[in-house]
Amino acid sequence: MASINSIILLIVFLLAPIGVLWLCRKVKFLGKVGPILILYIIGFIIGNLPFINQGTMPMKDLVTTIMIPLAIPMLLFSCSFNFSVLKDSGKALILGLIAAIIAVVSGYFIFGVNIPDGHKVAALLMGCETGGTINMASLQQMLDVPNETYILLNTYDMIVCFIYLLFLMSFGIRWSRKIMPFNKANIDANAVIEVEDENANNPYKGFFTKAWMGQIWKIFLAVIVCIALSYLLTLICPKSWFMPIFILGITTFAIISSFFKPIKKLDKSYDAGMYLIYIFSIAMASMADLRNINLTEELNVMGYLFFIVFGSLLILWLLCAIFKVDADLSVITSVSLVNSPPFVPMIASAQKNKSMLVPGITVGLIGFAVGNYLGFIIAQFLSNF
Repeated sequence: MASINSIILLIVFLLAPIGVLWLCRKVKFLGKVGPILILYIIGFIIGNLPFINQGTMPMKDLVTTIMIPLAIPMLLFSCSFNFSVLKDSGKALILGLIAAIIAVVSGYFIFGVNIPDGHKVAALLMGCETGGTINMASLQQMLDVPNETYILLNTYDMIVCFIYLLFLMSFGIRWSRKIMPFNKANIDANAVIEVEDENANNPYKGFFTKAWMGQIWKIFLAVIVCIALSYLLTLICPKSWFMPIFILGITTFAIISSFFKPIKKLDKSYDAGMYLIYIFSIAMASMADLRNINLTEELNVMGYLFFIVFGSLLILWLLCAIFKVDADLSVITSVSLVNSPPFVPMIASAQKNKSMLVPGITVGLIGFAVGNYLGFIIAQFLSNF
């Protein structure tokens, strides 16, 4: 029975993103919500259905574990790490990272010290708030955090971030424009921004064409090279450091690869990586079981998450007001770091400010690239307290 359940759910995980992406293109409201949030909700519902989940945890764990080392280089291959292009976004990025670090470290001494392995929890949240769930998953593997702890954090993170997005779209955007400088010239009252530009054109439509197949094997070859080099790097390090070196190695080699022209030409890399993230999203959300949540005993975890998400936003707004960073850019920076780049167009649409798309996504990708490093450093620093 367990094997049949696992096969059924695996097929659902692999195919659900296709249906969700189709719905996002056809239904304007769903297009604004975005595929990742929808897949999280679907996964969350699946994870709390009776019977179907019995004996499937090993399969879910395997799927989420495999997706991480494969998706990281695919997403990073498409990055252009050129700060000269960012202009004011570079300033917003630095302020956003500073705000996140302050919130994570100060929150640790309020909430984290009362959480088992609090320094590791802080590391996972540092990674998550500078690049999204994929960084949290990477750091979980690096620091050997139990799956139960990771699932708990991911479940609470989904709840807090949902409240955070509702706050921004209902009040936060308007409030930010009263606190910080605001350039009204970029606002288009008739702007309608899809959650991802590729949603409108469906980048996966020609998956079985020569254009896709000609790139897929090259993309996977480049990924395998990064993984192989990272594995070789672990051989010269203590075995206890295997996972941190392995994940950081993949991240580093992928960033280095992104500077080579043959890799830059693989324009399907980001789309391929995002599809793996979609699979990861629904599989990971399906591991969240409401029956395992005990708010009375885990108030410190929930409090820590609220403190980090809303505390980092407040700190960022104060810093942006001091350094005269545009209000919309500050909001889009926070969203890109806390929720990851795929959520950027949803907020840009709420702002009716298309000019925020490129800087927001770029900031998020850089945050994603440095999140693993920051999380690991935070864990080592806080372990001394």
